[in-house]
Amino acid sequence: MIGLPVHVTVPKIQDVRLRYCARWDEKPAAKLGSSLLRLGICRAEDWTGSAVDFVECGFSRFCKANGAVDAGKVWEGDLRIMDQLFALNERERNEARADMDGPAQRLFLSGDFTAAASIPIGATLPHLEREHKLLPAVFYALFVHDLCRWMRVYDCRDALEHAEMAMIDIDEEQLQDSCYPQVKANVPACLSQRLKMNPVRALALLKEIEPRLRGSTARQLVGHLIDMHENSSGHRHAWPHELARQIPGLEEFLEDSDGIGPGALISWYEGDAISACFEEEMSYMGQNGPLGPSILLAISLEQSDNALNKQVKHIFDYAGAMLRSLASAARIVEIIRELYDEHLREHRLKSGLQAQPRASGVRDD
Repeated sequence: MIGLPVHVTVPKIQDVRLRYCARWDEKPAAKLGSSLLRLGICRAEDWTGSAVDFVECGFSRFCKANGAVDAGKVWEGDLRIMDQLFALNERERNEARADMDGPAQRLFLSGDFTAAASIPIGATLPHLEREHKLLPAVFYALFVHDLCRWMRVYDCRDALEHAEMAMIDIDEEQLQDSCYPQVKANVPACLSQRLKMNPVRALALLKEIEPRLRGSTARQLVGHLIDMHENSSGHRHAWPHELARQIPGLEEFLEDSDGIGPGALISWYEGDAISACFEEEMSYMGQNGPLGPSILLAISLEQSDNALNKQVKHIFDYAGAMLRSLASAARIVEIIRELYDEHLREHRLKSGLQAQPRASGVRDD
């Protein structure tokens, strides 16, 4: 039997905030927000009554203006402003606040990647080699070098190291059915002797080759790579361990963490020996502790307005350069994937969908 409806409704309460921030959240945000307002990153009209929302509004607009939407089409991760580096539940956070004498005097810009973008570059190399015999090595060296300014990159060199270590304990009979020997054997001839090309030399060669490019695909790839390099020039990877001596507890946290997950997997083809080594390594990552952030920069709030403005500007310049560089890199990856899909169609192959490792996966499209 179905009863008659009960005439009880949930009342609508107008003008109630969807998020509540404690005063200790607001004070550091107010200090940072004042600096962002002076720098023109936040605007007066961003103010809604909460300093945290004020900073979030300006930061979100800044990220979008510097290519976050385009970058997000390929790279999966988070770029956040935080007052606490270590993951705490509600009880632990309340206990930590109870032990504090006042609001946080340091904020952090933290970036991490939640998955490794799959970049099957094998089908792209012949397009580059038709333009110039050195272009595949030049392109590869500079592309990887500039990605490494922002993330950990897993490529054939990581797979070679993993394979060499694994083969120590494997007999010859087991090697016959193993993917490990294939890692070295499958390095394309155009790269085999040039995997360690100096990025400075690669850039000089790229500028020399660029005016003579004929194919539209090669011109697009090289154009995006030059944009990527120009945006990343002058910056280096902000590894978390560089702040270990400044931040109490950070060194211990990093020692207990299980490394940093890669943001990119560069293979020749999906499902190849590099991909197999990657999946093998990633299957264990995260089992022995949390993963550390990929990049980490600190903002000290205990300084004069001028000094704070200078530090905040430096950190936001870094964030903007990273987003613009990764937006250009995303355009490169999209072209690489289109060439790979074209290769699959020509050879009537099915795209190999990668298993999702625990800590860092590859594209699932």
